[in-house]
Amino acid sequence: MKIQILQENLLKAVNIASRSISSKAQLPILANLLLSTDNNRLKVAATNLETGVAIWAGAKVEEEGATTLPSKVFQEYISSLPVEKISLVTKENITTLSTGTYTASFNGMAANEFPALPSDGVRIFSFAAKIFSEIINQVAYAAATDEGRPILTGVYLKKEGQDLAFVATDGYRLSVKKIKASQLGKEEEKKEKSKEDFKGLVIPSRTLLEVAHLISDQGKTEELSVEMGLTKDGNQTIFYFPEAELSSRLIDGEYPDYAKIIPQEFTTTVTLDREELIRAVKMASIFARDSANIIKFKFDEGKLLISANSPQVGENSSEMEAKISGEGGEIAFNYRFLLDFLLSVGGSEIVFEMTGALNPGVFKIKDDPSLLHIIMPVRLQT
Repeated sequence: MKIQILQENLLKAVNIASRSISSKAQLPILANLLLSTDNNRLKVAATNLETGVAIWAGAKVEEEGATTLPSKVFQEYISSLPVEKISLVTKENITTLSTGTYTASFNGMAANEFPALPSDGVRIFSFAAKIFSEIINQVAYAAATDEGRPILTGVYLKKEGQDLAFVATDGYRLSVKKIKASQLGKEEEKKEKSKEDFKGLVIPSRTLLEVAHLISDQGKTEELSVEMGLTKDGNQTIFYFPEAELSSRLIDGEYPDYAKIIPQEFTTTVTLDREELIRAVKMASIFARDSANIIKFKFDEGKLLISANSPQVGENSSEMEAKISGEGGEIAFNYRFLLDFLLSVGGSEIVFEMTGALNPGVFKIKDDPSLLHIIMPVRLQT
């Protein structure tokens, strides 16, 4: 292999690909990046056997070829180089890099030892990148991080009539985002049958977070679209970008029937200013940190009283205007769950619904029925 490439183009591709390399690689080859020529471009790929990524960068290809190089040292060296044109020449798994007055050689491993990444999948959905990134940010954080129940570490995608639902829960909170089929973007007619056959799948939340990261890497995303596909065996999903592909294994298992825990009736409905609520919750959190992160809501006569106390620190209370319909009452939450939700959404007003202190609290964005978030309350000792 013999190519010439700009330092900034190579560094960007290497930085993105290196995120998919595990710090504890199971095999030596998994600590390496795959560099290969592809249609007068350089392809940089990495995998940890669960997820894999391939990035294409413009390059002048003088000789076709492929090799693998140790990710950590190669990335560190490239990032230290000046912004100039780089020459890469590979012979017998030794790659020589030269630019200006700098020269280095890297001992690589044969490219044929690198695990093959899936590429040819049946493309079933196309998303406007900006919308898809918003969906991920509003849902993925609610997935579990504890591997005790692997199915809960993923985001569930399910067709519901003309809607596609994205669902995540860790057992303490639940986030559901639905989008209409008309919001999925342009699709080829041949995809329609695949959409009709789509039953649902569970994608690791960390995979979707990396998809959001890739969208951010693209810069201007107004015109960018992301296509999602499935491999023929149905075990992996692939996300297609104009200059990148991200593949991931799906999580096996049956996702819990989340609809059963969504309350259908409420005794209290409250409308709150989002920014003011964020400020009040953050202030209460200072006192809640030493008291199991618990803060208390009390609704009464058009006011919301938010309070927290700690035997070691002291106590805090703040009051804000609230449009209350129904009985009112008290309820307590883990403030971290509240902030995760409030900081993941936009809008100026939040609608909160509850039925007593021990039933799930439901949060929505006013005038946006596409998102629903549930937080389980904390039982207070009297």
